[in-house]
Amino acid sequence: MTEFEASAEPLQDWLNSTEVRVQESSARLHDLPAKKQELSKLQVFWIREL
Repeated sequence: MTEFEASAEPLQDWLNSTEVRVQESSARLHDLPAKKQELSKLQVFWIREL
């Protein structure tokens, strides 16, 4: 079990940092066009991370 937890830690770190970025970007957006633009940016970022 310890090996699994150690191997999952980088993924958990990435998920946590991604969640923070999404929440921060969502908090800044108040209109639909801005949200669509930010979504597009996040999708590109996500693809690069894979």
